[in-house]
Order: sequence, then C-alpha cells, then structure tokens
Amino acid sequence: MPRYVRVKNKQTGHEFDLVESAFNSEKYTRVDKAKYPPTTRPRRPKPRINLGGNRRQNAPVDTEKE
Repeated sequence: MPRYVRVKNKQTGHEFDLVESAFNSEKYTRVDKAKYPPTTRPRRPKPRINLGGNRRQNAPVDTEKE
C-alpha cells in the first residue's frame, strides 16, 4: 500500500500529498512531519492563495488639457 507524505511545491507554494517514492527534493519540500505524518490515504490539497490580490499601479494617462 503506498504511503503519502505532505509536501509543498517550491515554485507555487501549494501543499498536497504525494506518494513517498515520487518525492523530489528539487521540486518539493517536506511539510512538518509532526503535524502531517505519513498516511495511507491522501489528504485534501491546500492551495496557496494571495490574500492581498495583485496590486497594479494605474498607468499615467497622457492627456493634454485644453
């Protein structure tokens, strides 16, 4: 029976369970082992959400006043 470990994607920041044999230290980091011990059933994914939203600066408008 496969064992699942909780990992965090280094590029996106998403957390999800991955089969222990498919773990790649270049792509993923292990999440706290005490909080998420290895299991036989995958847990729900936890997406990384940017709560602040995208802060876009308004582009200056070049209009001449009459």
